[in-house]
Amino acid sequence: MNSLRSVATALALACLTLSAHAEGPPKFADHPAKVYAGKVAKPRPVTPDLRARRETFLAAADDGKIDAAGRYIVVKLPCGSSCVAPTLLDARTGKIIELFTVSGWREVSDDFDPVVSRANSRMIVFRGARNEKGIVGNHFYLIEDGGKLKRLHTQDTQANFEPSPKIR
Repeated sequence: MNSLRSVATALALACLTLSAHAEGPPKFADHPAKVYAGKVAKPRPVTPDLRARRETFLAAADDGKIDAAGRYIVVKLPCGSSCVAPTLLDARTGKIIELFTVSGWREVSDDFDPVVSRANSRMIVFRGARNEKGIVGNHFYLIEDGGKLKRLHTQDTQANFEPSPKIR
C-alpha cells in the first residue's frame, strides 16, 4: 500500500512539473496596466541615501518615461560593477520605493538589461541574484498596489544571460 501511495505521489508531482514547464514563464501581456498620462510628480526622497541621489531621481522625473505598471519609472541605482539597486519612482505621487539589489551576472549579450519592464504591464523581471543570494536567473514579479511585489516565477540561468530566453 505504501509503494502504491509513493507511486501515486510521484506521478502527481510529475504531472504538476510538466504542466508548469509547458506553461513557461509569465508574459507581460497577461498582466495589463493602464498607463498614467498626467504630469510626473516631483520625487520625494525620504532617506539620507535617497536624498544623496536626488539628482538621479529628478532627471528620471524630468525624462518622464513611465516604464512599469502604468505609473512607475524604474530607476537603476549603481551598487557595483555588476550590480544595480532598482527603485520605483511613482509618477503620480513622487514616492520612491526601494527594492532589492540585483547582481551576479557573468555572460551577457550586448542588449542585456538587469531589469525588464513594460509601461503597459504590471509584470517586472529582475535578472541576476536578489540581494546577492539564491538563484542567479530571471525573477518574475507582479507590481501590486503601492509598489509591493508579488513573486510569480523564477527561471535559473546559472548566471549566464547570453543565451537566456527572451522575456516576452
